[in-house]
Amino acid sequence: MLPHSSAANLPAERTILPLPPLKNEQNETSIKEVTEFSEQDWQKHTVKIPKNGSLGTALDSLDISAGTTYKIGQLENSRLLTNLRVGDTLTIWVDKHAKLQKILYPKSKTLRYELHKQGDDENYQIKTIEEPVDIRIEVASGTIDSSFYLAGQKAGLSAKTIMNLADLYAWEIDFIRELRQGDTFKVIYEAKYLNNEYIGDGDILAAQISTNKQQEQHNAFLLKDEQGEQIGYFDENDKNLKKAFLKNPVDVVRITSTFKPKRFHPVLKKWRAHRGVDYGGPRGTPIRVTGNGKVVFRGWGNGYGNYIKVQHAGKYMTVYGHMSKFGKFKKGQYVKQGQVIGYIGSTGMSTGPHLHYEFRINGKHQDPLKMKFPSASPVPKAYRTAFTQQSRLMLAQLERYSPDLQMASFE
Repeated sequence: MLPHSSAANLPAERTILPLPPLKNEQNETSIKEVTEFSEQDWQKHTVKIPKNGSLGTALDSLDISAGTTYKIGQLENSRLLTNLRVGDTLTIWVDKHAKLQKILYPKSKTLRYELHKQGDDENYQIKTIEEPVDIRIEVASGTIDSSFYLAGQKAGLSAKTIMNLADLYAWEIDFIRELRQGDTFKVIYEAKYLNNEYIGDGDILAAQISTNKQQEQHNAFLLKDEQGEQIGYFDENDKNLKKAFLKNPVDVVRITSTFKPKRFHPVLKKWRAHRGVDYGGPRGTPIRVTGNGKVVFRGWGNGYGNYIKVQHAGKYMTVYGHMSKFGKFKKGQYVKQGQVIGYIGSTGMSTGPHLHYEFRINGKHQDPLKMKFPSASPVPKAYRTAFTQQSRLMLAQLERYSPDLQMASFE
């Protein structure tokens, strides 16, 4: 069931009741006063990590000994404080003898690491402290007027959730060719709040996009395992939305030439077959590999310019041509679906920046725009009963909302 709590929006209240004095109250008060006096005597410093900076350089700037840095580095969970990035800010307390007493490293709004000195010796302990986050289930819906992104913004969705929604449908819907004005979407998702303040979105739990004048509905439901890890997104028939190949290797671009038996070549000035699809776009646009596979060629071809071949599951091959430059993957390396393998350019026989994309099966060229790609694995048998119940509940919730309702919350 979806979480339901009217108390989630109320600020937390604390009531402090007086307790009877303990037998050793005087001693404990003395100890407390000493502790408070010691902490008040500490000097507080804020240090921002510069380029090529580290915990060592931060401590050294406060004249804290290298031996202290070494001791911290020997702690089992030292990486929590030593794995710093440019721009990270540390709050550091030292006593009047320049001895390190405490470090505060806020990793995010909800997560921080703290180092404390233990006892009189220079022994330290690093603690992980997570703030409790309130998860609220919200629903948004909208109608596409000009672009999916703008419609998502109008419905109140964050940029993160809009992109996540597009990603999970990347195998199901061609956002370039299939979405039209008047198409609608609905999404149920997690919104995170800290101390009653919105801090970002969590997972998309369910979504529905209606296309082709509301004649086709594309449903997606999230499935997790017992540990809360994502298994994937599936439709109401237990089919995985993730296919073996993405429909497009680039985002938000235009198709400038389709797969044709004969096409007048703009450079050669003669008729010849065009065995792929050309995607026009700005130079430097990232090119993503459309399926898991192995890079079997990376280099130069007289027609293709800079191009890459990727072998998938034995009989499948994809080709990416006219790149301005390659990504980080070399010949012989394995790539995962969606990873960037290069960038749009105009190398080889090309009249302008674009990607030439080919799809081959057993060496034979296929039209990528007409391919019916096989689905990835369906809902695992062990989860099917629970998934059926969950997806039906989510679908009923989606059906309750009209795109005109914009945004609501399950409170």
